[in-house]
Amino acid sequence: MFDYWANNRARYPDKTHVAVLVAESADGRYRQALEALAEYLPLVVIALRAWRGGEQVVIVPEPLIVNDSLEISGTVGIASGTARTEQDWQQQLSEEARAFNEAFIAWTRQHLGEVRISHSAKSYIGVWRGRRVWAPLWPRQDGATINLPDPDGTKGEEPSVAVERFRERLRDAGLDISWQPAYNAGANPVCIRLRLPDLENPVVQELLRASFEILAQGTAPWSERHPPTTPEDVDSADDTGE
Repeated sequence: MFDYWANNRARYPDKTHVAVLVAESADGRYRQALEALAEYLPLVVIALRAWRGGEQVVIVPEPLIVNDSLEISGTVGIASGTARTEQDWQQQLSEEARAFNEAFIAWTRQHLGEVRISHSAKSYIGVWRGRRVWAPLWPRQDGATINLPDPDGTKGEEPSVAVERFRERLRDAGLDISWQPAYNAGANPVCIRLRLPDLENPVVQELLRASFEILAQGTAPWSERHPPTTPEDVDSADDTGE
């Protein structure tokens, strides 16, 4: 399974690839290893349960282990009865967190484009562009932590030129970007903690736009489209080897 996933990931780097393991049972000595892998890889482990009724036997897929960055609503989520709903989130979120999520989604649709919202994941609210999650919102008491695609479209252990430049510009507003290369197999490595007033920050808005635009096929890296124009930007670019 993993060699097939890795080969296709290398062959089609512009696509999102999910490793799926279907088994009669995932219990036993391999369970812990699979759970550890799912923390770092887009992995779904599904068990097939047999339900007998009268003269019929129905095979029902039940997701046992799922990477938190993946949305599994639809057949698998409904069959298992584990998919969350918007009402579930509304009951859980604080008033500030609800206000932030609503404002974030409204701003995105007004300024960036249409997105699809999924509430079925266990730990985050998914904001999807097309067939992949653009911005998983991990709710906090007064806002959310968000994992975004790299505006330069890179996947590596070190932050890209774009991330370093945005990080430098956001420091004046008391905001910071962390680089999480293992999250969602590197597809959403830019992590930032935001509150409602931060959505008015022009640099935050530029970061959101840049991470949204890079998902369009053929889009050049942000740092190539926006060469350094200030001494701070030049210093940041020099430090990252541009």
